[in-house]
Amino acid sequence: MNPAAASLAIQLLGILSWLVGLCELLVVISVIISWLVSFDVINIRHRTVYQIVSGLEQVTGRLLHPIRRFVPSFAGLDISPLIFFILAEVMKALIHSLQILVATNAGGAY
Repeated sequence: MNPAAASLAIQLLGILSWLVGLCELLVVISVIISWLVSFDVINIRHRTVYQIVSGLEQVTGRLLHPIRRFVPSFAGLDISPLIFFILAEVMKALIHSLQILVATNAGGAY
């Protein structure tokens, strides 16, 4: 692989890793907001707050729904975010390994 193509592949893999990290951040924010709503710290009867919370739940719901289909909640505790974090970290480690492999095959140092 030529150095230009390798550099592009490494950058694209870096963007993919960044997007996975962004998804992790969104899930963390969603979990924290759900706790704040549950303990009535945040009032979702306010229209703007409701729109933010529902939009965030729609995004994270799409990320967590495939996990929720296979993993039931334990005693009312949803562990799908935890499983999502584990899978996301594995995916980021694989992406990092691919970056190193591409850099090595291109003849350059990473």
